[in-house]
Amino acid sequence: MSYPVSQKTPLYGNATGIEIKPDQHQSKGDGCNTMVWNFSNHTGTHVDVPRHFSLSGRTVTDYPPEFWIFNRIEVVDISNSVHDCQIIEPGIIPDFYTSEPELVLFQTGYGKFRGTDRYTLTPPGFSENVYCWLKNKYPSVRCIGMDIISISSFCNRDEGRKAHKAFLAPEQGAPVLLIEDMRLNFKGGLKQVIVAPVIVEHADGSPCTVFGIVSD
Repeated sequence: MSYPVSQKTPLYGNATGIEIKPDQHQSKGDGCNTMVWNFSNHTGTHVDVPRHFSLSGRTVTDYPPEFWIFNRIEVVDISNSVHDCQIIEPGIIPDFYTSEPELVLFQTGYGKFRGTDRYTLTPPGFSENVYCWLKNKYPSVRCIGMDIISISSFCNRDEGRKAHKAFLAPEQGAPVLLIEDMRLNFKGGLKQVIVAPVIVEHADGSPCTVFGIVSD
């Protein structure tokens, strides 16, 4: 459920700066082929952890391996209820079917606009109120994922910063991690999701490969 990173990977606000180039190459007489990758840790499908919005927050390497395995997943389709630049409030989110969900995946339908300005400049974003609603009603949730480039809509950046802080550095309650820019066009239910972030010490976020195991 991840997109491959390339020099065409869309970045928040149409930012630039992805560099992927050959380093050693056998065509030049080198003994092997290697590459140099230069891009932000919040590029492509990636996870945000508390350090992203708190100097005292946990980093990627502070989470044990078992944290990244999710067996109770709720998939929420809100694609018929969102539009450009909208701030998503709890009122449009339906009740969950999953008992004590660990991971919630929000399908907004905006994945089909990836590669256009609707994905990078005018997608919907989440309200900070979603965190309180989520933790009050489903306290077992420890991570959410979405098929938009960020929880923060570029056209509502102030609200986006509030939402990031609410989820990652709440004044009360446990943080809820964020997986942004996901590929969520799968069919069927999910019985397990495994998130595999690139493990970099002290990282406030990391590109990740997300594996979804579909129910029989």
